[in-house]
Amino acid sequence: MSTRNDKCRVLIADDEPRIRTLMRALLSGFDAEVVAEAENGLEAVQAFEECDPDITFLDIDMPVKDGIEALAEIIEKSPVAAVVMLTAKSDMEVADSCVEAGARGYIRKGATPGALSLLIKAQLDALSAN
Repeated sequence: MSTRNDKCRVLIADDEPRIRTLMRALLSGFDAEVVAEAENGLEAVQAFEECDPDITFLDIDMPVKDGIEALAEIIEKSPVAAVVMLTAKSDMEVADSCVEAGARGYIRKGATPGALSLLIKAQLDALSAN
């Protein structure tokens, strides 16, 4: 995790404003600071380069550039980047292929806020353990 300050620096990339708002609210309960948000994959890659987040939550289905393409670019630039995919898909093959491509894991967006919070906490804990 970053030594720039005590908080984990987070990028949230999702084309749905309500998901970004929910993620921001859930992250506020942890020692995390949302340093950037993106509405599409192109913005996500740019924000990653500009902000150097400790962890990126990246939606799979986004306009302009999807999360799979954005993940590939982020991992190419920073092979150790901590990226967690967000998906509403019930087809977990796509999410599993993202993990094979370098993502640390994935979170189903359809989960309850309590379950989402636990999943986010697990990802943040895993990041701080590295």
